Order: sequence, then C-alpha cells, then structure tokens
Amino acid sequence: MKKIVIMTVVFAAMSAAAYGQAGLAEARGDSCIDVHDTFHALRYYAEAVACDSSAALQKKIARCHYMRGDYRRCVDTMLPVAGFMGDSLSLEQMRWVFESYRRLDDHEQQVAWGRAILRRCPMDGEVTAAVAAVYNTDDAYLPSSARELTGEYLQTDSTCIPVLRQNADAQFLMKDFGKAIAAYNKLLALGDSTYNTVYSLGMSYMQAKQDSLARLWLLKAAEMKGMKDAGCLYRLGMVCVEMDSVGEGIMFLEMANLLMQPDGRVVYMVKRALGEAYYKRGSYWNAIYAWTDALRHNRSSMATIFNVAQTYALVGQHDKEKQFYRSFLSMAALAERNAELDQMVRQAEAVVGVKEDFKGCIIGLPID
Repeated sequence: MKKIVIMTVVFAAMSAAAYGQAGLAEARGDSCIDVHDTFHALRYYAEAVACDSSAALQKKIARCHYMRGDYRRCVDTMLPVAGFMGDSLSLEQMRWVFESYRRLDDHEQQVAWGRAILRRCPMDGEVTAAVAAVYNTDDAYLPSSARELTGEYLQTDSTCIPVLRQNADAQFLMKDFGKAIAAYNKLLALGDSTYNTVYSLGMSYMQAKQDSLARLWLLKAAEMKGMKDAGCLYRLGMVCVEMDSVGEGIMFLEMANLLMQPDGRVVYMVKRALGEAYYKRGSYWNAIYAWTDALRHNRSSMATIFNVAQTYALVGQHDKEKQFYRSFLSMAALAERNAELDQMVRQAEAVVGVKEDFKGCIIGLPID
C-alpha cells in the first residue's frame, strides 16, 4: 500500500512538472506573439500542446497560422473548437475564419461566416461590404441580395463608403441606373473619387442615355488611367459617336484598339464600333476596312457582313456587295428568323437577284 501511494505521488509530480513545462512553453509562445514572432510562437505552442490540447491553445495556434497567411491551416485548426458557426469563438476569432475563407476564395463559407458575424454585430460595415461584394460578383448569388443587405445597413449609417460602393454596384447590376447614379454621386460627395467610382458613374450615365454626362465622367476616368485603360476608352468612344462627335469617338476607339491587341474577341468589338463610327461620318472605305478587320476575328456576325455589303454598294463595288450578301444569306438560311432578319434577307435577295437554296452550306467571306 505504501508503494502504491509513493508511485501515485511520483506520477502526480511528473504530471505537474509536465503541465508546468507546458504552461511555460505556452507563456513563451504568448510572449512571441506580443512581438509578432509567429515562427518561434508556433514552436513553443507545439511543445505546450503535447500536454495541453485545450481549445484555448488551439485558438492561439490558429491565430498564428492566420498571421502567417496560412489560411487553410488557420481554418482547419479553428473549426474543431469553434462550435456551431463560431458560437465558441470571440468576434475577433470569427473574423480570422471569415478573412481566411475570403483569402481562399471560398465564397460559400465566406458568406456563411460573414452572416454569422453580422448576427452578432449588424453594424460591422467592413463585413457587410465584403459579403455584399460576393453577392455582386459571384454568379451563385444575386445582386438583389447585396442591395437588400447594404440597404438595411445604410438606413442607419448612410455614409459608410465600402457599404455604399456595394449598394451602388448592386443598383447598376440590377439596371436601376437612376439609383446607381445617385449612389455614385454620393460617394463622390463623401470624398470617394477613386477610378472605380468615377468610371462606374460614367457607365451609369451611358446606360441611362445621358451621353454628355457619360462623356464627362468616362473622360475623367480615362485620364485617371493615363489614357491606358482600353475598356474605358472603348466606351468613351462609343458615347462620343452616339453624340455625333464622330471624330473624337474614332480617336478614342483607335486608342482602345491599339491597347486591346491581341485579344481577338475585344478587337472585334472595337473594330465593329469603329466601322459604325466611320460609316456615320461618311468615310465608307474606312468603315469597310474596320468591319472586314472585325470579321477576321468573328466571321459569324451576320449584321457586320450585311453592313459591309451595304457599304460596298455605296462605293460602287457591286461585285463585292453581292459576294457579302450571298455569305449573309447562306448564314441567314440557318438562323432563327425574326422580323428584323426577314427584312435584311429581302434586301439582300433584291440585290443578288436569285433566291438560292444553299443546302445548309455557308458561303465563305471574300477576305483574307
């Protein structure tokens, strides 16, 4: 009996010593965290966890992984001790998990944890904006969810710039351009004169058919990018053409074209727009060159083929006119018909002179 008591005392002493060493290692780890030395902190916590695998210690290890940018390990370490949607975590710890999922581009978990945070702290503007951004950009969600979420927040705090940005973007995506314009203008009034706000305001005016204001803000946006943003220049050029400032529009479209090379899909869009601008200006040969160049990047555009045929008629090149019309008719024979297409077909057939059966074959374009 005496021997058993002695052994129990010995084991208790050894256990106390081990826990004492674990406590010392954890304390050393805490000291390292105080000076942002996560490298040594993880070493000390690894020593401590051998004797103490408590939730508190696991949370400290997860914090280390978060500070080191090891977001997957942060999540994997934190989740077993988090409880249901972070019930066992502090708000700061919940934000580590939320931010980790954001950095991992796991939008589903980011939204779930963001919503959990907002149930505790509904006036967390940073998280509100981050969740709304997912709603606005991920096709699995709807911008209406972003508008609802940000709208609820803005009823209390209408001056939070990140939340207002997402609200404005949601209004734009839902094609409520009047409200989008109001939101972007409010952002400018709050001092948010970033490129995205200026450009989005210009785009909103463009969609609302307020061309002079669209030109004003798209030009400001283009200048902010040193006239090097092809997408902005393209839309600026389109607006100028729509305003009958055709020469200016052509200049911006040509600038966009140079910047967009060699993206074939985008070059097609710009060249097609350039053709329309030159045609509107009466520069028919330039329109033909632009449109045929567009067709080199997209040979299936019936509208562009039809435009080329029409323009060849205007410059007296009737053989070319008929060649392009025949290519157009061969495509139209396979297309789903509508009133606009039927009108174009009748016009092309009147020029070609013969109603052909193309037997499902498409006549190639007479371009290189």
